[in-house]
Amino acid sequence: NQLNRTKFEKQKAMTLFISLAVALLLVLPTGALSSPASRLDNVVVVGGTHGNEYTGVWCIKALSRKIASNQIREQYPSLNVSTLLGNPEAYLQNKRFIDDDLNRQFLKDSLHGGDDLDEDDLPMETLRAREIDQIIGPKFAGGSGSDEPANSVVIDLHSTTSNMGLTIIVAEGDPVMTRAAAFVRKKCMDSGEEVNCLLHTHPSRAVRPNLSSTGKHGFTIEVGPVPQGVIRHDAVEKTELAIAAMFEYLHLYNSNQSKLDYMLKEMYSVTDSDATNDRSQGVPCYRSAAAIRNGEMSGKIVWPSVTDNPNFPAYMIHKHLQDRDFDVVKTGDALFVDLDGNIIPYDGAFGESIYLMFVNEGGYYYQSSGRGVSVAVKAKYDLETGMLYSPEAQRGEKEEKDSLCAS
Repeated sequence: NQLNRTKFEKQKAMTLFISLAVALLLVLPTGALSSPASRLDNVVVVGGTHGNEYTGVWCIKALSRKIASNQIREQYPSLNVSTLLGNPEAYLQNKRFIDDDLNRQFLKDSLHGGDDLDEDDLPMETLRAREIDQIIGPKFAGGSGSDEPANSVVIDLHSTTSNMGLTIIVAEGDPVMTRAAAFVRKKCMDSGEEVNCLLHTHPSRAVRPNLSSTGKHGFTIEVGPVPQGVIRHDAVEKTELAIAAMFEYLHLYNSNQSKLDYMLKEMYSVTDSDATNDRSQGVPCYRSAAAIRNGEMSGKIVWPSVTDNPNFPAYMIHKHLQDRDFDVVKTGDALFVDLDGNIIPYDGAFGESIYLMFVNEGGYYYQSSGRGVSVAVKAKYDLETGMLYSPEAQRGEKEEKDSLCAS
């Protein structure tokens, strides 16, 4: 009898446990057990931030058709995707901007300053930035500096006249987006497309002047070379490939975090020779040099301008560097040529060896966009934290690998 009583009590306890578990499942919202604490539901894809970059405009027009036909909702049911034309007036005039670069207008002073000025006295892009901030932000809720905008993710589409290929740009220390960059990079590479990841080192969203900083998370897709005001089929295909991979990542983030974690670990899995190295899952990238001038997204080697036009360079890019984005440049290498034909070498100001990007980018002839050629160094970032490894850590990693190979 005692045995039967004990067995009955165990069965009763198990029944109670199952009942409580079922009750918990019934009261929890769908996906609450498998989804992360903060879902990435609302996604805005922006094209035409620069009005003469037609690749992004084409892509959002095509995407809008898929949204209208419910195709995107069927493929990615956890996402609420919308599109936005960044600078409609510049787009209609086939110009990068009307008054100032729109992609430099999303600092607090631009979004909330100048209350004593009449709207007619403000640049058109400042007014447009405030409209965009109301549509997909706000970046600073009520001007108070809140870091919690209503929109989850802003994907900003750009093209460049420089030979950047397909480049993904995210901010260091945002692990949601750095993991997205790692995912998109590998997915596109598996489709035969070379991809560069570029990490900007701005310490917080508040000091990033770009449009994608209006969302909680920003993700920029850059494709080149593409002439300004031109649509190229191959550039559109590359951009759409990256967009599709990004949507896949975001949907997995919302619906199946464990599967996403597994896929990322498989993509950047350790090899036998790296088994003792806890940095082996670092994601290859380029780290932009620190921005030192107002409105810059990265550090640049600035060329001088001629006296009669601030947007016309007094130096041109040396022919040996043309179309060689992400190639190494060392101190003493030819960099510019002046109007007298003199060669101006790289002076080592950013380090003995650097990598150039946005080489001869047409948009960087404009003073308000930041004149010059951008500087980066090769790096790796941590897959889990999104933080760049220090140069010392990367040297240690290389020495450890060399030691393992030697043994």
